[in-house]
Amino acid sequence: MAHNPKQSVPSYTENNRQQNLTQQSYNRTNFLRQTRLGDLIAGAEPTAQSVTTARFASTNDSVPDWRVKIKVPFISTFKSSAILAPLYNTDGFAVFPVTPDITMSTTASYDSLTPTHSNYGFPQYINSMHDDITIAGQFPVQTEDDGQYWVACVHFFRSLTKMFYGESSEKGAPPPVVKLSGYGDYVLNNVPVVVTNFSFALPNDVDYIQVNTTKYGDYASTYQMVPTNSLLNLTVRPTYSRSKISSFNMDEFINGNLANKGFI
Repeated sequence: MAHNPKQSVPSYTENNRQQNLTQQSYNRTNFLRQTRLGDLIAGAEPTAQSVTTARFASTNDSVPDWRVKIKVPFISTFKSSAILAPLYNTDGFAVFPVTPDITMSTTASYDSLTPTHSNYGFPQYINSMHDDITIAGQFPVQTEDDGQYWVACVHFFRSLTKMFYGESSEKGAPPPVVKLSGYGDYVLNNVPVVVTNFSFALPNDVDYIQVNTTKYGDYASTYQMVPTNSLLNLTVRPTYSRSKISSFNMDEFINGNLANKGFI
């Protein structure tokens, strides 16, 4: 009898395919049901996944840290404020928890000398300056500790736009100069700045967390509602003292030796 090779191959029909798909679906459903009931055989249990709460890493000048941050000024009122106390969990810096958008630009100003009967003018250099720096960063809040840090940052940035007026301890002093750092030594390294504008959003499409403020002095019986995500916007202006400007050396700047002095 002649050998027919097709006889050794089982026929596969559409019914077989549907039965296989049904069996696979049943197996998945049954597996999930047994997982919920804890009725799986030994060794078939899925691996448990651990969950860790995100926390701010500490800030230390001796350890490279490229996060964008603003240093609390060395003024006694800022250092003793209970509202600003959470900032000392990051070593006295207001740290943006998520990488913000930053825009920087430098301007060289020229006047134009235009001789009569000439096709081209001559630019005459006047001066150079670094324009305002804009910072826009998302600020997610997941825990009450995050909420207290958000309150501290908002209050800190507000305070940096106000002078010491009236019965203040430093009566007549302008808003303080603070140090801006981020991204490494040759990008933003302790740049002295003043805050010219601060704004933040309280969106209506996110949840809010109740934050306990019982240790905030006169507001001990109150609490704050903090958005689980919001946008903080800062505009800062590089500000150098006359003595610091007089010590500027262009050769040293080109060689990168003035990065640790805050020049950008």
